[in-house]
Amino acid sequence: PDQEHFLGVEQTRELFKKAFAGGNRRKWRLNHSPLFLDFLEGKVDFPCTAWAIPNYSLFGWQRPCYLMSDGYVPTYRELIEETDWDKYGRGKDPRCANCMAHCGYEPTAVLATMGSLKESLRAMRETVSGNRE
Repeated sequence: PDQEHFLGVEQTRELFKKAFAGGNRRKWRLNHSPLFLDFLEGKVDFPCTAWAIPNYSLFGWQRPCYLMSDGYVPTYRELIEETDWDKYGRGKDPRCANCMAHCGYEPTAVLATMGSLKESLRAMRETVSGNRE
């Protein structure tokens, strides 16, 4: 990814904190999970789970995500089994240093939501009512 044009992690968090300040988060109609929005604000931190939203094109399955290209493989099985997923994410690969993209972190937020009754109920409430915290 073009790191020169990405906001840094702290810049991203500050941007979302300001945008959502004073109850403004309720005004935004973003199609993201509540925990992912919390992540963007810096309220929680997650590891990257790029394997959860794989990208497929005419070239095959792209690894590790659509923001980087460490090659393509012809089958989903090869993508999942032969990609060293542990080497990607902030603090692991310098190309991931400023990444907070949905393709790596939204799946983590969704998995965390599904693993928590409290967060599942929160997500359901916010989705149904449109009332975002």
